[in-house]
Amino acid sequence: MLKLWLGLALTADSSALFRDRNSFGMNLKRPSELYKHLRVSKRHILGKSHDDVVTSLPKDNDAPELESRLQFHKQFMIGAQNNRVGLGSSRKVQDTDILKSFIRQDENDKYKIHAMSLEMQNEWLDMGDFCIPLALKWRTLIHDWSPALLKFYLNAFQMTLPDQSNLVRWGKGTEKTCYICGKAVGTAKHLLVGCKVLLDSGQYSRRHDRVLEIIRFVREGTRAIKSNVKPYSILKAASDWTIMMDTYEKQYKIPEDICASASRPDIFLYSRILKRVVMIELTVPWETNIPKDHAIKVNKYYELTNELTRNRFVVDLYAVEVGARGITAKSLYNLLKDLGLSRTNINSFLERTSKAALVGSFQIWLGRERNLDSGEQDVRPEGQKESKLEQNNRLLKAQVSISMCRLLSNDMKVNKTRLLVAEMMSCVMSDTDPLYYEVDSFFQHLVLWDANFTAFEMCNVGRLLIPTV
Repeated sequence: MLKLWLGLALTADSSALFRDRNSFGMNLKRPSELYKHLRVSKRHILGKSHDDVVTSLPKDNDAPELESRLQFHKQFMIGAQNNRVGLGSSRKVQDTDILKSFIRQDENDKYKIHAMSLEMQNEWLDMGDFCIPLALKWRTLIHDWSPALLKFYLNAFQMTLPDQSNLVRWGKGTEKTCYICGKAVGTAKHLLVGCKVLLDSGQYSRRHDRVLEIIRFVREGTRAIKSNVKPYSILKAASDWTIMMDTYEKQYKIPEDICASASRPDIFLYSRILKRVVMIELTVPWETNIPKDHAIKVNKYYELTNELTRNRFVVDLYAVEVGARGITAKSLYNLLKDLGLSRTNINSFLERTSKAALVGSFQIWLGRERNLDSGEQDVRPEGQKESKLEQNNRLLKAQVSISMCRLLSNDMKVNKTRLLVAEMMSCVMSDTDPLYYEVDSFFQHLVLWDANFTAFEMCNVGRLLIPTV
């Protein structure tokens, strides 16, 4: 039922719903785990009773082992601080909370053992060494992400997206080859980070620039205003910082008085007063390739770093990564920490960069059926206008996306969205029409929430609906 509610494929490993966040899970509570915790806690409380009748009640099978671990913990580990309460804290931890943590740890160990036996859905076992788990809070799931975006993330992370490779594996297709490049196997990994046609067409670069816009501190080409940053910030003691940013549509050149080089990191900050340069290079790879891509980027700017050092500049090179599925690398956290951001700002920053990368990948996924390398060109004679039929055919190839999006004060857009949904409902022929489920779900959101919505990314429509609307 949870898989159906979240849109997770039936073949997906259900442990992704119940693993804790450090294990890249949603941290939902399995009923059997809660029941076990209640049984053990109840038996532990009753065991302290002075009534012989109560203490003689049969014990739970798991209680003796957990109670022995509890005694060991209280005797040898209770004085060790493993959280942020500080040294010498007098805050006491209840025995039931310790037992609960033991049960939770045992369940996570079972999930890890099970994942080792899986062939495709076990990438998260190695990602914890260099990635920061995505914090899927209820606020994010309800107010920030659309249902379609959450469905895409969960299936992409579990390798259960309906790509060509999986469709063949599930008996729903016969062709494994990517229908965009026609060469490699059409997996989600290939589509999101490895298709040469999408790379040459700038799809990956636009996703890269979307994330880079979040990391940008001020508008490129301008000077940063001196702010009250923490003492350990690398931007301390100077107010003449100048930032330059390299994007798909706009490039820069390093000033010749700093370094005569054709290399262009994604973000280049320099201060002539401090004689210091900060270079930031962003990569949006597949999460398991982060260590390899990090080393490639560091080696790429090795000569530029040496040249700046010879010019008596202090150089800080940060190769940061944000995964194509929204998982950020620890290198980005280290950059934000060195810049002097507080923990609250860092967490907010990581959430924004994760969503930017995920939305960029989602857009690539939604447009996967368009062959960007078809080579079709407009051969219409000069001065001849597009006919109505050609215009309708062109519109039919477009995609209309709809998604929940809160608006603070814009009733006009709300009314337009309601009219759009009404037009879509009029195009549904029967309850077996695939469009029926998408429109009906969105209509229920409009009725139940009675909130403000706008057209943007919920369902794909490729019908006569578009010219009608």
